Amino acid sequence: MYVQQHAAAIVGSKMVVFGGDSGHQLLDDTKMLNLEKLTWDSTTPKVLPSPIRSTSKLPACKGHCMVSWGNSVILVGGRSEPATDRLSVWSFNTETEIWSLMEAKGDIPAARSGHTVTRAGATLILFGGEDAKGKKRHDLHMFDLKSSTWLPLN
Repeated sequence: MYVQQHAAAIVGSKMVVFGGDSGHQLLDDTKMLNLEKLTWDSTTPKVLPSPIRSTSKLPACKGHCMVSWGNSVILVGGRSEPATDRLSVWSFNTETEIWSLMEAKGDIPAARSGHTVTRAGATLILFGGEDAKGKKRHDLHMFDLKSSTWLPLN
């Protein structure tokens, strides 16, 4: 199957790949590549229930970003089904294979896809992207991973 607009991040000897677009639908699958053996490990991750989401399912998405942090990967944004108004941040623990929604505080940016995210210590820096209506975003935001707080930078 051909998949585009997925994201990947490396933690230790594992590469975690999530989501994307198959050309027919958005995907919500998590795959892990063992970089020592160059084999795909089977995984059926769990999703922790969240008090702010009625479902315990990770939304299918494309155009999102993932970065590593400790033994986790952090998933930021993306175009999802169903669509959301605010940018979401998820954490995947590669040891327990559990996804959890990081309940963000502060000035939460609008939902978007096609943005960039980089990590500097315990801080994520987000730039740009495109919202669900096709509006190009040229804004800059900071997310503190320890406090789960967003701050605008421009």
